[in-house]
Amino acid sequence: MSEFETYTCDSCTEEFSAHPSSNAAANTYCSPACETDGKGLR
Repeated sequence: MSEFETYTCDSCTEEFSAHPSSNAAANTYCSPACETDGKGLR
């Protein structure tokens, strides 16, 4: 049984797997680039 869950990136809408306790799961961004874009930091 996998401990990872599937999430959808808030920026690019791609699905990705992450551990529920990870920053990626909490922020729902699949990568640092998507997080930067999603927060309007570019």
